Amino acid sequence: MLILLVTTGAASHLDNAVYDWSLSLRHEKPRAEIVIVAIDRESLARTGDWPWSRRILAELINDIDDGQPKAIASHFFYLFPSPKPEDDKAFAAAIARTPTYLSVPPGGLQAGRPATFGKPIPIIAQAAKGLGPADGSPDPDGILRRTSLFDGEGSQARPRIVLQMARAEVHEPAAAAGNAQSDSMLIPFVGPPGSFTTVSAISVLQGKAPKDAFKNKYVLFGATAPELLDNYPTPRSGKDGMPAVEVDANILNSLLTGVSIREVSSAWELIGSLSLLWLLLIALVRLGPRENLWFAAGMIILPPAAAVFGVAVLGVWFPPSPYLATVMVIVPYWGWRRLNAVSGYFANELRALEPYIGDAALTATPPPASLGGDLVLQQMLLLEDTKRRISDLRRFVADILANFPDPVLVVDRAGHVLTVNQAAREFARRIGATVGPDSRIEPILAGLAPLPGENRALWPPPKDLDEFGLPANERPLTGAGPSERFYELRLTPTRNAADEATGWIVHLADITPLMSAIRQREDALQLLSHDMRSPLSAIMATLEHPDFQIAPAALRQRIASQAARTVALADDFTRLAKAESAAYLLEPIDLGHVLRDAADSVWGLAQAGGVKVKLDIGHEEYVVLADRGQLARALVNLLDNAVKFSSSGSQVTCRLWPTTLNGAPGVACEVADKAGGMGPTQLATLFRKFASNRDALNGSAGIGLGLALVQMVVSRHDGVINCDSVEGHGTTFTIILPLHEETIP
Repeated sequence: MLILLVTTGAASHLDNAVYDWSLSLRHEKPRAEIVIVAIDRESLARTGDWPWSRRILAELINDIDDGQPKAIASHFFYLFPSPKPEDDKAFAAAIARTPTYLSVPPGGLQAGRPATFGKPIPIIAQAAKGLGPADGSPDPDGILRRTSLFDGEGSQARPRIVLQMARAEVHEPAAAAGNAQSDSMLIPFVGPPGSFTTVSAISVLQGKAPKDAFKNKYVLFGATAPELLDNYPTPRSGKDGMPAVEVDANILNSLLTGVSIREVSSAWELIGSLSLLWLLLIALVRLGPRENLWFAAGMIILPPAAAVFGVAVLGVWFPPSPYLATVMVIVPYWGWRRLNAVSGYFANELRALEPYIGDAALTATPPPASLGGDLVLQQMLLLEDTKRRISDLRRFVADILANFPDPVLVVDRAGHVLTVNQAAREFARRIGATVGPDSRIEPILAGLAPLPGENRALWPPPKDLDEFGLPANERPLTGAGPSERFYELRLTPTRNAADEATGWIVHLADITPLMSAIRQREDALQLLSHDMRSPLSAIMATLEHPDFQIAPAALRQRIASQAARTVALADDFTRLAKAESAAYLLEPIDLGHVLRDAADSVWGLAQAGGVKVKLDIGHEEYVVLADRGQLARALVNLLDNAVKFSSSGSQVTCRLWPTTLNGAPGVACEVADKAGGMGPTQLATLFRKFASNRDALNGSAGIGLGLALVQMVVSRHDGVINCDSVEGHGTTFTIILPLHEETIP
C-alpha cells in the first residue's frame, strides 16, 4: 500500500495541504534589489486598454534604463511586428541599452519548430540579451507550487529568463545547482502578493518613480492587473492568485539568495517511510499496550510535524501522507489481529488450566459455556471463575502454612522470600529481621547461631541437593535461635511443571526438646566433673605429705600431672556447660577493657615462654552487651592457646577495629600468632569438643574444650568467630560482636 501511494501520488491532496500550511510558516525577507514594474489597473486606466503600442513600451524601457538597473526581464511576448516599423526599432534600441531578457511561449524554442515560431520578431530578438520561458505549470489541483527552470530537453533546453538573470551575477545559483533540466523546483514563496517592491508602469512613464528605484536592481516587467489574467493561485495567495511576474520574482529571489525547498525523491520518500513503518511494527511487537498507544500516537504525529518543520525551517519537503495513510490502516488492523490472537489464546489456556486449579481440593463450578452469552462473555466468566479458584487455592495453601507449628519460608533460587507462615514471621520479629516484598532469606537464617562443631553455611543450600536430589532431611543443619530455642534447617527443592528447579521450601524444625535432653545429659556430666574434683584435689595434696617423699620423684610427678589434667578436664567441662546453658548476665562493657584483662591473665605464661603479647586497641571505646565473665573466659582461652603454641621470642597480636555484622555496626577482635598454623583437616574439626589440634610448645597440650567454649560464648552473644590458618605461618582468630545499640551514634 505504501509503495502504491508513493509511486502513484494518490495521497498528494493531503500532502499539498500540509505543504501549503507549512509554507505559510516560513519567514523570509525579499531581496531589495528585485523590483517589479507592474501594468496595474491604474496604468491601464491612464494609458488605455492593453496591449500598449511599441512606442509606449520603448518609452517605459528607456525610463527604466535611465535608472541604471542590472537587468530587465519582460513577461510579454513580441511575436508580431508593430503597424509602425519605427516603433519596433525604438523598442529594440531601448532593450539593447540594458541586458534585457524576453519571455517566449512554452515550446517556442524547441527543436523541430520553425526558426521563427514562438520567438519575438527578429529585430527585437536580436536586441534581447536572452530568450526563455516565464510561464507556470500548476499542480493538478490548480495551485502553482513548483516550476521548471528549463524549457525543453538536452541541448535544446533553454533556461528560464530569471535563471539567466541570476547567472549574470552568480555563475550557477545554489538553488539551481542540483536541479536537472527535466526536474521542477518548489518555489519558496517569501510571502503573499505584494511582498516585493512594486512600481506602477504609469508612474515610471510620468517620471514619478523614485530616483534610485532601479539603480543596480533586477527589474521584472509584467502585468499585475487581474483583467489581464496573468496570475496563478499559489500557496501564499488568496482567491485572486499571484501575478506571474511576482511568481518569477520569488524564483529569482531563491536563485540569488540560495534559499530553496528541496523535495526528496520518490526513492528516498519510500525508504524513509518504510523505515518509520518498520520501526512502528517492531514497537508494536516488542512493547506493551500502554507503551504502544503512546508510541503509535508519537509515530503518527511526528512525521507531519517533521514535514512542517522541514519546510518552515530546514527547507526540505518530505511528503508524509503515504506513510500516514498506511499507518491509519495498519494500526487498527494490527490491534484487531492482536486482540483476536490474544483472545483466542487466552480462552484456550484458561480452558486448559481449568481442570488443574485446585483439583479435587476445591469446590467445582459449572462451566461458563453452560451459562449462555456470547464468546466474550464466556471468556469473562471463565476468567472470573479461574481467578476465584486460584484465590481459593492460595487460601488453601496459606491455611496449611499458617497452621504449621514451625517456621516455614518459600524462597526462589536467588534467596528472595516468596511466602511465609505466621511462625516464620514471629521468628523474624524476634531476631529483628523483616519479611516482606523483596526480602531475602539470609537475614532470617542469620538468627540461627551454628552449634559447636558445625562449620557448614546455612545458605546457600548444598549443591548436592540439586545434583543428586537428596531429601533435605538427610543433611540437616542445626543452629540456636532466639529465646534459647534450637532449630534444624531442612531444605526441600521446589520444581515447576517442566521439572525445572524454581526455589526452596525452608523448614526450621524446632528441636528444642531434643536439645533439652542433651543439656540434661551435660548437666549430669557437670555433676560428675564436680564430684571428681574433690578426690583429685585430695590426691594432689596427699602427694605433698612426708610419707610420700620416699617415692620416686618421677612417679610422684606423673601422678600429680595426671591428677591436674583430670581437674582441668573437669573445670573445662564445667565452663563449657555454663557457656552452653547458663543464663548470661548481660551488661554494657568496653571490649577493650576485657581484652586488656585477658592479656594480663596470660602474662605469667607469656613471660615463662618468652612470648610477647602486643595490644593494638587504640583509645576508641567498643561497647558491647555481654556477660563479662564468659566473654573474658573466651578471650583468655584464645590468648592462652596462642601463647602456648608460640615459640620463644615470637609475638601474639591482639587488635580491635569497627566492622558490620548482618548489616548492623559491630566490632572485630583479632588474636593472631606466628606459630606453626593448621591444615584443612585440623580446621574442619577446630571447634568440636575434644579436638586438640596442635601440640603446645611448652608440653601442656589441651584437651580440646577451650575453642568449643569460645564458639559457644560468641554464639550466645549473637556474634561469629572465624579462623584463618596457614601451615608454617600462623593462625588468626577473629571474633565479631554487635555493638550495643544505645552507644551507636
